[in-house]
Amino acid sequence: MAATALFSCHSSNPFENTLESPSAGAHGCPPLFHRHMDIDLAQQFSDDGPSETTLPQLEQYHSHLAQLFPDANIPTYNYGASSSKNTLEKMPTNLSVEESVDDEMLSDDDEEDEEMVDPGDELEVDLDDDDDEEEEDEGDTTDEESSILLKPRSEQAEILEEIVDLENAVPDLAEDYKLLDRLGTGTFSAVYKALDLGYHTRWHNREWHGRHPPNSSAHYQSASHPRDQKVYVAVKRIYVTSGPERIRNEISIMEDCRGSRHVSQIITAFRHQDQVVVIMPYQRNADFRDYYKYMPLASVKCYFRCMFRALRDIHSRGIIHRDVKPANFLYDPRTGIGTLCDFGLACRIERGQSHGACLHTPPTRDFPHGRLKPRVDLNVDRIKKMQRDARLKSASPSDKIGYPAKDARPRSKANRAGTRGFRAPEVLLKCGDQTGAIDVWSAGMILLFFLTKKFPLFQSNDDTEALMEIAVVIGKKRMEKTATLHSRVFQSNVPSLSQEGTTWRQLVENLNPNIRVPAVHDPYFFPPPPPSRANSHPPSSSSAYSRSSSAGPERYSSPSPADLEAYSAEINFALDFLSQIMEPESTKRLTPRKALYHPFLRDPAEPEDDEVVPHPFGFGACSEHHFVDEETDELCVRVKLEGREDWVVRRVPAGEGIAIGKEPCEFHRDPAAKQSDQSEGEGE
Repeated sequence: MAATALFSCHSSNPFENTLESPSAGAHGCPPLFHRHMDIDLAQQFSDDGPSETTLPQLEQYHSHLAQLFPDANIPTYNYGASSSKNTLEKMPTNLSVEESVDDEMLSDDDEEDEEMVDPGDELEVDLDDDDDEEEEDEGDTTDEESSILLKPRSEQAEILEEIVDLENAVPDLAEDYKLLDRLGTGTFSAVYKALDLGYHTRWHNREWHGRHPPNSSAHYQSASHPRDQKVYVAVKRIYVTSGPERIRNEISIMEDCRGSRHVSQIITAFRHQDQVVVIMPYQRNADFRDYYKYMPLASVKCYFRCMFRALRDIHSRGIIHRDVKPANFLYDPRTGIGTLCDFGLACRIERGQSHGACLHTPPTRDFPHGRLKPRVDLNVDRIKKMQRDARLKSASPSDKIGYPAKDARPRSKANRAGTRGFRAPEVLLKCGDQTGAIDVWSAGMILLFFLTKKFPLFQSNDDTEALMEIAVVIGKKRMEKTATLHSRVFQSNVPSLSQEGTTWRQLVENLNPNIRVPAVHDPYFFPPPPPSRANSHPPSSSSAYSRSSSAGPERYSSPSPADLEAYSAEINFALDFLSQIMEPESTKRLTPRKALYHPFLRDPAEPEDDEVVPHPFGFGACSEHHFVDEETDELCVRVKLEGREDWVVRRVPAGEGIAIGKEPCEFHRDPAAKQSDQSEGEGE
């Protein structure tokens, strides 16, 4: 999409052109408004402060907070005179704000790395089994709106101060979204939970809901909310320290990912002076550290089915996430729903262009991870000499190995964005033709945490140490071969580094000797356990896993031989799957599509993934009727209208016109399917 179409004016922004949805009439939807994206990001951000907010407005907001949270310790502000009329001068208090200590593996100290956005712990009201459905819904709603009260008082004061500051900086935000709590914060952004005040009455939501069929695991994304149900969203405030091009790239990529399964969907994005806000659906989740040791294998499979469906869909759209880690995959263990989020470091795959002298090809649609170049295209003699010299140096004394302290050679330039401990070997080796295989490696690291029950595992200080950590496992010989694939050499005379190394299977079994002993299936986790394997503990009411209310790692007292044999076979599938997604040579690493068909993830009870995969725009059964306008970069489809024989060109927003599996998109289905889709869209 064109850069000028990436940002959205807010619904209350005076620059917005609120036109009736063109697709609403076609599908029988109410005359709601699209949340268009049409602010030119190329404009220089204004240095002016936020617009003036009157004192009565702020006092009214504090009154609202006091009514909503009567027990919260809301800070007092003195609205004193200053050069900026809306500057808040906070009165001194005795509150000591608790500083959250980030785990090193959940964030990175590198300048180019995005820190983890802590999903936070969202709790839900404890429900009795005898409560009816209406009471459960009311309890969940009340809990979501008052989750801030479950946090320490000092943190509540800090969050409320941030909410006031955000609504002060973006005055029109409060007209459409009521901010409730902070979900997380990082180097470049902060994320808040809010109530969408216009979902049922003002917006046309089909373009970001998508049209996932009922038999798809992502159907929940397409399910519209009932009229009497409150709708929550995540409001991401991107700090002014983030460059305009970085912001443009993130929003553009998220727009292209509309319709992808288990991917955080962009609802809208808008700018007010130097403030940029992105609106996304709210995904309830638990902290990875609270459940990774206790989640049963069946639930681990659900986790990775969601993750690899997300990776398959974004990679097919030519996008690499680059920062796959637990903090960026919001997973709710109670429902088995996971969402890939935070595309701040994501990039596009440059197909068909080679950036270096790697021995593999760039990614193509037939070979998403590339493949080894034909032998006739390689300088075999030079490669052999390079390997021979590297082995000779590795056998030399320590003063002959390494690199000069003042290295005058030109630096290799390659994208190495990501988080320490999750970077694939080709990233550490600065490969110029990186592919989606780097995301698959990162997913493999997460699986390693589940299988070993240990987190983190790799904690290197730099790329050289990171390569050594991997080489200790895979061995010096395989690391040399991996380096050669990217026209690099690996030299080391560390005596403890063996030639053959070990295997990922052996590493897991050494770190977790009880891996083949099945744990009691806790009913807290999705999917529900079979009656014979459920423990007597009720599920926790907390969204975070609670050891006090769950059986955790308790074992069977006397598992039957049949149970042990069946479970051991599942573990063998898991270990084989791990070895294939942790393959050091990127061209041999499993693609997300093949991963979903591996015995570890394949579920006979679910449809084939090819049947429900959402194709990128312009692909699928009706691809010949889809095209992109060369002048405006707008998405277009050719449709036939009733009573006319010729084709009519229709411009569609991102997220519409997507073919699912073997079925055409909503514009080219048979009349019966269109009528069904039309009825589903009513009430949105």
